[in-house]
Amino acid sequence: MKLTKRNGLLAAAALSASTLLLVTGCSSGGGGGDSGNKEITIGVLTTDTGTYAFGMDETKAAIGAAMSNFDGDMNGGTVGDVTVKFIYEGTDGTPGSAQSKVKKLVENEAVDIELGPLSGDAGETIAQYATTVPEVTFVNGAASPVSMTLLGAENFYRFHGDAAMWMGGVGDYAFNELGYKNIYLLADDYSFPYDNAGGFFSEYCAAGGTITGASWVPLGTTDYATVLTKIPENTDAVYAGLGGADAAGFLSQAVSAGLDVPLVGGSIAVDTTALGAKADIAVAAEGMISGSPVPGAGYDNPEWAKFNEAYAAQPNAEFDAPTIFSMLYYNSVMPILNAIESTEGDLGDNQSAFRDALSATKWMGPTGEITVDENNQAIVDNFIVEVVAGNDGTLTVKNVSETKGVTQESTKSYERFSSCDDLQ
Repeated sequence: MKLTKRNGLLAAAALSASTLLLVTGCSSGGGGGDSGNKEITIGVLTTDTGTYAFGMDETKAAIGAAMSNFDGDMNGGTVGDVTVKFIYEGTDGTPGSAQSKVKKLVENEAVDIELGPLSGDAGETIAQYATTVPEVTFVNGAASPVSMTLLGAENFYRFHGDAAMWMGGVGDYAFNELGYKNIYLLADDYSFPYDNAGGFFSEYCAAGGTITGASWVPLGTTDYATVLTKIPENTDAVYAGLGGADAAGFLSQAVSAGLDVPLVGGSIAVDTTALGAKADIAVAAEGMISGSPVPGAGYDNPEWAKFNEAYAAQPNAEFDAPTIFSMLYYNSVMPILNAIESTEGDLGDNQSAFRDALSATKWMGPTGEITVDENNQAIVDNFIVEVVAGNDGTLTVKNVSETKGVTQESTKSYERFSSCDDLQ
């Protein structure tokens, strides 16, 4: 299925936008501006409570690293001749929390540009809200549901891949190279894991694989004992579509339960936020494969090394290496800053020059060149990675392969599923 912004989703988006308008009333957000603005305010939406409570620090570290290219910091600085200021709002990752905080940024703080959010369901809410305030430019943070750039919001941009794009090639690799003929599905029950798992299993099932069962668990689940007892004996591997504390908790309990099958991880299961857990998870995690926008150890790109160095220098950097969340926010904020510099802060005519600059993005980022398609969706490079343990037991990932110029054309939006037949 080829996805375009001009399809049946527009009607759903219009209905969602109308509903939002009835609830919120007309927006009084910023964004009109005069040509040659000398001060631009960017409202940043991320997470600071719940499973992804670390999101605020990771976002600030990413923005601080980006602003270090302009001798600024996480609070702002000068880009060209334009003063840039950041205002932060934290959520718990839920749609309701995101809607409340984005309204605060746009309607109360009158920000010129909105950056964020971090998580999936919240991302769809923000993309729908963007249709109601066309005078403000919205740039996604780290949320990756497929549908976000297909909802008809011409003022909404995403400068990284969607969740399904990230898993490209992993299904074929698991079936044809690793010989996993039967896989059990475990994942958090919300939009991002639907798309992430859908991207993997649609390819895996097409190759001939079988789903031996499925457990969709609430975000924040702490006890996986029941799930572990459901895994059939004929299972060759378990797909773990979990992230952060959820992934660490499952891996730790899998070790305790003696789970003796390899794992395929969702993209955030192989992230530093999960692998850096203090619990003993190496026995379960080592050898886990996944698809990821984050490259493995030894990736040779000077921009990647530069970003790692800038991240490590940030006071809010919580982890030993950049996480998927800090990298995605960095890749999202840099095109904003580049566009502000190239347009000299011109936000006139409903930010038309600024948006033209965003659409024309051709930027060599830490993970390869980023360009944008007609739906304001990035075309990016992607990686298949494998978790490995160092001599000291520290877990990291290595690259299995890299694919350049991955597009959204062959992905689609997924719902919860439990068998290969559900993906037909």
